[in-house]
Amino acid sequence: MRQTVLVTRPEPGLSETVGAVQAQGWRAVASPVMTIRQEPPMADRPCHALLVTSGQALPFLVHQDRDRLLLTVGHRTAERAVAMGFRRVEAASGTQAGLETLCRQKGLSGSGLVLACGRGRHGQPYGADLAANLGAQRVEAYRVQPVRQLAAAARTALASKEVSAVLFYSSETVSLFMELCPPDLYRQLGHCRAICLSQAIAGRVRESGLWGQVEVGPPLRLLGRG
Repeated sequence: MRQTVLVTRPEPGLSETVGAVQAQGWRAVASPVMTIRQEPPMADRPCHALLVTSGQALPFLVHQDRDRLLLTVGHRTAERAVAMGFRRVEAASGTQAGLETLCRQKGLSGSGLVLACGRGRHGQPYGADLAANLGAQRVEAYRVQPVRQLAAAARTALASKEVSAVLFYSSETVSLFMELCPPDLYRQLGHCRAICLSQAIAGRVRESGLWGQVEVGPPLRLLGRG
């Protein structure tokens, strides 16, 4: 019976998601396809607002004034920011486009905005388009580093036909998962749900043409109970 869910995101966020999947009645397998190399935290930088497109950027902001406005890409990142002590936190709809919309609704643009984001495994600057569109200062908070192979427990679960769903929280995790998944296990993906946080992520999943179902939305809510 397919009762296993693979969680592909890195820490921070991996352990929390694994616990939530288990609480919903599934067998969760931690299957991170990348690690995050954090940059040293930025010294306090006065500005109109801080922007983050991923919770991975929050450790970089540990020295910032907790009364400064902080706009996040989605609600989970906002909750983490509040847990860090930030008192003026607002969340966008869960996408980078939503974060840009929120900024424009609040009349925020220009160099008074500081966007903390990362850099991909090939050196691509995350959030570059958002920073350019808003005229914001872009600062690098972390860098993605791929792992060498898919977790042994994940490979075993796929080979044993136990995997019901794979959770994807970024397009880069999709690309890395497909690169790390042994080709002889590709046929098993046709029996799995690929649950994607956004349409952009789902588009990357659909490129392979291998998955049984592709679903878009908050992964834990879509996953449901096991």
